[in-house]
Amino acid sequence: MNVSDIDTGELAREVESLEREWMQAWLRKDMDTCRRILDDNFILTSATGALMDKEEWLAKAAGPFTGREFHWKYIKVRKISDTVAIAHVRSSQLASIGEKDWSGEFLITDVWVKRSDGWKVTARQGLGPLASS
Repeated sequence: MNVSDIDTGELAREVESLEREWMQAWLRKDMDTCRRILDDNFILTSATGALMDKEEWLAKAAGPFTGREFHWKYIKVRKISDTVAIAHVRSSQLASIGEKDWSGEFLITDVWVKRSDGWKVTARQGLGPLASS
C-alpha cells in the first residue's frame, strides 16, 4: 500500500470514529446504532465464507454472535472519492458464535459511502482468525 494513499485528515478521523462506534455498539448489542451505521445495501463477506446482508448481520449480532472485547491494532483509511472511502483494519477480538469460540486477530476491509445522512458502511470483508505467528 502506498503510504501517500492513506488519509490522515478529517475523513480518516470520521471513518475511524464510526468504525469504533459500530464495534462498541456490537459489543453492547445496541442494534439501533448498528442499524444507523450500516448502509441499506450492506453486504458482509465473512471470514467463514458466508455472505449476509444488513438484516442477516443485525439478526446474528443481536443473537448468537457475541463479542466480549474488540481492539484495533490499526485503522488505515483511503479516500477513493468524495463519497467513497476504504478502511483497512487489523483487529483482535474475544467473541463466540453460539458455543464456538471466534476469538483472535482479523484483517478487515470496510467500504464506506457518503449518503445524505452521513457515512455508512456498505461492505465488509473479514479474514481470520489469523494463524498465530
